[in-house]
Amino acid sequence: MDEQDIANQVLGAVGGKANVIGNDICMTRLRILMNDPAQADIPTLTQISGVLGIVRRGTRSIEVVFGPGRVEGVHDELAHLTGVDGTDRALLDLGRESVHPMNVQINGSINSTKEATPVKTTRRQPNEEELSELSQLLDSDLLKDDPSTDDPSEDFEDDDEPTVHGPGLRVLVINGPNINMLGVREPQIYGTKGYEALLALCKQAAADAGFSECICYQSNHEGDLVDAIQDAFGTFDGIVINPAAYTHTSVALLDAAKAVKLPIVEVHISKIDEREEFRQVSYIRDACFETVTGMGIEGYRKAIFDLYDHIASQQ
Repeated sequence: MDEQDIANQVLGAVGGKANVIGNDICMTRLRILMNDPAQADIPTLTQISGVLGIVRRGTRSIEVVFGPGRVEGVHDELAHLTGVDGTDRALLDLGRESVHPMNVQINGSINSTKEATPVKTTRRQPNEEELSELSQLLDSDLLKDDPSTDDPSEDFEDDDEPTVHGPGLRVLVINGPNINMLGVREPQIYGTKGYEALLALCKQAAADAGFSECICYQSNHEGDLVDAIQDAFGTFDGIVINPAAYTHTSVALLDAAKAVKLPIVEVHISKIDEREEFRQVSYIRDACFETVTGMGIEGYRKAIFDLYDHIASQQ
């Protein structure tokens, strides 16, 4: 199967041209940024010729893993089919050209609807680092032929269809490590309501406040949370974030939040300022216009409403 056929199949499996807003390369991986990640058909993607596996990146991106020498050609064909190329939005919005570290030319607008201009790339043989990564992938649980592999589609938040309400503002709710254990983890501190109750509260609060869409994302891994913040740039209008334990340790989350320059509300279920001394340090706070603490999961409702009011006041 040639690279054009593969690109066509990949495009169909991720929801078509209208759902793709970015297409880039990371070593042997084709990174695709989507409007709606729920449209990605992971089982179909894993069955496409040449695909070794799927990796989730942030809230709206996936990486389709190919072998060396194939990913660049598929990227080119996908850029031609969609008319979008690259995920460095700051450069794209400025209309400047840049060269990706993998020697992929980035041009055009990420929101362009014009016919694509074929993208020129500089071909080269994979280096030792790329071959090493591929070797690791071959030994990992990403391979589609490994019977122990979990369904990668489980990595995506199973969100309901967004409620259309208000002027089309979108909010991203980010939760850090162990928030998925609500109701089980120290209920005397964090309450007895589970994570599903938190998701339902955020969805309803966002609709009531006036947001047209609310996406909830949780990860126990710092890099995933950084990716989620970065992916919010140009996609969401604001962020509500509970970094959990990373509140007190992560300069990386602070740097990502400052980079995207979105309005952000920090929220915590417990009164962290009255707990252990180490919990009274918050790095993310320097990038937030408000902090909500000690209200249980109801604090998310206040955070979402205050975020909406803040955004509306700036318009």
